[in-house]
Amino acid sequence: MASLTPVSVRPTAVPIAQRATAFSLVRWWLCFLLCVAMVAGATQYFFHRPTGHFGERYALLLAHIIGGTGALLTGPWQFSRRLRLRRLALHRWLGRIYLCSVALGSVAGFTLAIFSKEGWPTHIGFGLLAAIWFFTGWMAYCRILAGNVPAHREWMIRNFSLSLAAVTLRLYLIPLLVFAHWSFAPAYILVAWMCWVPNLLVAEWLIRRRSPIATI
Repeated sequence: MASLTPVSVRPTAVPIAQRATAFSLVRWWLCFLLCVAMVAGATQYFFHRPTGHFGERYALLLAHIIGGTGALLTGPWQFSRRLRLRRLALHRWLGRIYLCSVALGSVAGFTLAIFSKEGWPTHIGFGLLAAIWFFTGWMAYCRILAGNVPAHREWMIRNFSLSLAAVTLRLYLIPLLVFAHWSFAPAYILVAWMCWVPNLLVAEWLIRRRSPIATI
């Protein structure tokens, strides 16, 4: 005879997929706000010419900033599932603007890397960043032309992680200078590599883990 003892009902757990989606949504908005903050900070260079080696190559600096601005403002929207499903034409046009911005920013950035402060460590660090930034954007473009959407998304994840180097550079450099009291030379040499190598490693981890990137 079946027992009539009441069975306790455990609270329904939130599905793992739902929790992951919520986390990805917060991650997307944090990323977007950091990109906007970075762009807002860079607008100062449109109103006055900096001193030093960047001021001597002002046209290249502006080209790099324009390219970076376009990439940072359009890049996050490439990972919006809602935009892609409901406004595919807009998704494609934003993608074109994004990749053109990457091309402009990377070419100008590669040239600026040749003249960066602190010598070969920063020349190579920033130069590799610009070259890989261009290469991953080109691969993303080639894959979508071939109709290989999954590969296109993977290359876009890699590429946008490098676009975010503009953000992570300042997230590392400012605390090193202000709070850790490092001198400029070692801090600048470190961030010439730290601003993009960890980003690329995280991107590769997300790709292999198949973490949900597009959420909004």
